Amino acid sequence: MNIAFDPKYAGIDREATLRGIGARRSILESARRGEIWNDRGLGWFSVREAASARALAVVRGEAARVWQRASAMIVIGIGGSNRGAMASIHALRKTLKSPTHIVWAGDSLSGSSLRDVLDIVERESVVLNVIAKDFRTLEPGIAFRVLRQALLDKYGADYAERIIATGSHGDGQLFELAREHGWRFLEFPENIGGRFSVLSNVGLFPMAVAGIDIEALVAGAEDAERALRSMPLEMNPAVHYAVNRNLLFERGFCIESLVFFEPDFLPLARWWTQLFAETEGKTQQAIFPTYFCYSEDLHAVGQYVQEGRRCIAETYLRAFHPTPNLRIEPSPDVEDRFDYLDGKAFDDLNRAVYEAAIRAHYEGGVPCQEIALPEISEFELGELFYFFMFSCYVSACILGVNPFTQDGVESYKRVMQAMLREARPTPDRDGGAVGQLPKGCL
Repeated sequence: MNIAFDPKYAGIDREATLRGIGARRSILESARRGEIWNDRGLGWFSVREAASARALAVVRGEAARVWQRASAMIVIGIGGSNRGAMASIHALRKTLKSPTHIVWAGDSLSGSSLRDVLDIVERESVVLNVIAKDFRTLEPGIAFRVLRQALLDKYGADYAERIIATGSHGDGQLFELAREHGWRFLEFPENIGGRFSVLSNVGLFPMAVAGIDIEALVAGAEDAERALRSMPLEMNPAVHYAVNRNLLFERGFCIESLVFFEPDFLPLARWWTQLFAETEGKTQQAIFPTYFCYSEDLHAVGQYVQEGRRCIAETYLRAFHPTPNLRIEPSPDVEDRFDYLDGKAFDDLNRAVYEAAIRAHYEGGVPCQEIALPEISEFELGELFYFFMFSCYVSACILGVNPFTQDGVESYKRVMQAMLREARPTPDRDGGAVGQLPKGCL
């Protein structure tokens, strides 16, 4: 496995980690074999179960079909249905080549954002990829209604050929709707939850359309799987990461921030945040996950991290886009007092701030761990996805919570739906009714 995990700045010596492993050995061994909570949700644990050769061939074929007819594919989904693909596409965007660019929709209830997407439908040749394991979620459901009507208005009866539904079976779910209305269909595996779905059709299809080499990404995930499922606990970096997180919580560090130095990793950090928050956040013993983008956030939250309450631990992602030819040229006409940087590469500056931040924070009492990638490529990204999912599953098993439920998410949905069903229409400026949604769209 190419990913390296280094806890040297965590303030946890190896003996403490090994003692933590010993105290939890039975749970960790069972988790490493995928024997806990294995009645549902572990379809991702075997990469080739989630991404078989046949499934990859189908995805590639659908992507080629999209390339032939659309300059834009609008991906409609929220949370786990879009964050994995978004993370990959942004992280790798500098190397991607595709005739079709990806547009995101259905992840908010902002009418302004949806109007921007409708403008793209008017200007470009588009297809829709609607993603929902349970097609009862308001945000993607209502966005899909609006956007498919826009397709019908633009393309007439041929609109159905421009919709690819990634979903599940059951009454009112996307498989039945696709069969009834002639939409194309990709399976959302029943035994994979949204936040673990990046290595299935859910994530791989938008990636393929964007030009990502999905075979290389899956190969990287398989490489991580082979290593992490076979390594002894005492040598297993994902197990060490999971154990150390819980040891840090016991020492009062209840917040973990994923720290990155390439802004292209922002969607990856949001995927990581959902993964850990939704998986573990069923107990008050779970760490709260967040993220910082340095060096920008060093000028925003850096003061608190350095000298504020000691409740934050940091996990640094050591991964950089190489730009060796971008150097700082002398400025003979303006004395700006930055002459000491003449000739230096921006890569050197970014790595310098990385080293400065991790050392200063560690010396100030902030536990810092590192996860290093030798390069930013499909293979390494596949490894990273599997590493985090495996670690998150193991960490949840340590906490004794079911990693694959999210009942708490349903609470606000029930309140919101009740409010919307009870809301009376209010006249808009043209005398029509707004504020009331038909029951069927909820």
